[in-house]
Amino acid sequence: MKNIVTCQWLNEHLNDPKLVIFDAGMVRPGKLGEYKPQAKLPNAQRFDFKKQLADQDNPLPHTMCSAEQFTQQMQLMGVDKDSLVIIYEDQGLFSAARGWWMFKAMGFDNVKVLSGGLAKWQSLGYLTQIEYSRHYHKGNFVAKPRVGYFIDAAAVFQGIDDEHTVLLDARGYQRYLGEMAEPRAGMRSGHIPNSRALPFVELLDDGEAKPFADIKAAFEAVLGDQADLQTTLQFSCGSGVTACILALFADECGYENLHVYDGSWSEWGGRDELPIETGPCPSR
Repeated sequence: MKNIVTCQWLNEHLNDPKLVIFDAGMVRPGKLGEYKPQAKLPNAQRFDFKKQLADQDNPLPHTMCSAEQFTQQMQLMGVDKDSLVIIYEDQGLFSAARGWWMFKAMGFDNVKVLSGGLAKWQSLGYLTQIEYSRHYHKGNFVAKPRVGYFIDAAAVFQGIDDEHTVLLDARGYQRYLGEMAEPRAGMRSGHIPNSRALPFVELLDDGEAKPFADIKAAFEAVLGDQADLQTTLQFSCGSGVTACILALFADECGYENLHVYDGSWSEWGGRDELPIETGPCPSR
């Protein structure tokens, strides 16, 4: 896959001077405490999209920061225009794709996700370190934001009745149906009208990507007669994190018009004026 590298590949390229490794892990929804993995990959730095790389003026959780903020932080962490950025997390695939999409949204394409994350790395017996590394070289990276990579509620609302636009919901199917309470207080249950369910967990096998053919088939099944590569795809989830997993896999499948709803259900489910639906996904 073009967006994913294996632990074996990374272990063989650790001495590449252009390599920058980021840990974009997070505490999973419903769990308390701070993200504190016991081990880190060699030379890994913390990619904190909940605080350091978030818009702190936005009441919604970890929304995308400004291009200026992203540029400043990436330069401080030694990212150059020609760097190769690898993003991982402590286990499986949950939040690393968020970091991948943030780089893509800021105009940087030489970024990949580590398959299996830290857990896979350790299972193979590769070296780790206790603390995060610090980078003393100031990078020359400059963000060049791409319009539409992150979208807001207005763009999603406009796409509801657009026959060329499909919104895919990465949450679990019971949440999509409205049969399970949301993990965040004050959220309504259900889904955005005309959206379709594609739970991100259905594209994974033990935390790693399923074979490409299976992923492609899953997209084609949920999109049906709209599985054309020119279809505009919007992605939503609980808070704009796992929606990026769908964006990553859609990119793998060749879809190009991709948009992540940054506020996702944290915004839509909390705004009573926005319409919701409950019940089955039309493709199931």
